[in-house]
Amino acid sequence: MISEEKLFMIAVAYYVKGRHQQDIANELGVSHVQIGKYLKMARQKGIVEITINAPFVDDDEQKKQSMVYRSVFGLENLVLVPTAASQEQSMSFLIKGAAKYILSTFENKATRIGVGMGRTMFQLSDNRTSYADRRSSWKFYPVMNYYDQKRHASGEHSDYFNYQDMIDGFSKNWGGKQDRSFLESFESNIESTDIEKELSSRYWSRLDMIIGGVGVPFPRDPIARSAMFGEKTAAELDGKDILGDYLNYHFDSDGRVLEPCVLSRNRISWDDIQRIPQRIAIAGGPSKVPGILGLLRARGVNTLITDVATARGVLEYNNI
Repeated sequence: MISEEKLFMIAVAYYVKGRHQQDIANELGVSHVQIGKYLKMARQKGIVEITINAPFVDDDEQKKQSMVYRSVFGLENLVLVPTAASQEQSMSFLIKGAAKYILSTFENKATRIGVGMGRTMFQLSDNRTSYADRRSSWKFYPVMNYYDQKRHASGEHSDYFNYQDMIDGFSKNWGGKQDRSFLESFESNIESTDIEKELSSRYWSRLDMIIGGVGVPFPRDPIARSAMFGEKTAAELDGKDILGDYLNYHFDSDGRVLEPCVLSRNRISWDDIQRIPQRIAIAGGPSKVPGILGLLRARGVNTLITDVATARGVLEYNNI
């Protein structure tokens, strides 16, 4: 009788390393037919599980979920993408689905787009489009700038929070342009309300679209809260669950918008965000469920792009 350890080894050789059954058979001194039987036994014992991921979303699922989200949260557009067994594949579905929706919905005409930062946005900017999809008339504007942004060059800061690399990615892969005059003001190290007013009047208030990912729930640790919000605001948050964030604006369990006071500068205001016609959030995965719910309760966006399982998870988290 073959051991489960041996079955595991054969399964890894075939399914993970991609070796042929005959090669494995030769190594073990058995026939390739026997290897086929071993692989079947591995499936029967649960050592191997085969998942088939549909590359599409059922129309009935899309319609049903859209109606629920509109009724409960007032969400105008829910865009569903498939859920995969692996986190990596699910993220791939999410990024490709988001790019497809944005490029198929909005034309190649003069459009100002505000973009957040983080892993989701970085991967979206890195998603190559076909030549026909390129948006030569679009301009991209980062809407978040962290105090320690320049530390990126020394390797102390994640690539996901380097707005210049991200905008370069959009320009290269989507065909968009940069606004140099904007970047001069945005990159200013001077802490001044005059700069924020200038950014608001000249740029933020004129955005046609804004796109951002959704952050994970914020730590309950009081020190971490004080570092993010300052001691006064952190004290007011005692006992409140911070569900997540969108464009560095956090939300508690009541949908209240919480503005951080120390991590970023020259950022778009929440009021300016709410004046933008197209407000898009892209997020997927179990860890993002609370943050998505907080954002929806705050009525922060009018379009949510997520995967089927996450969309269901949000409703369950909201006891629907």
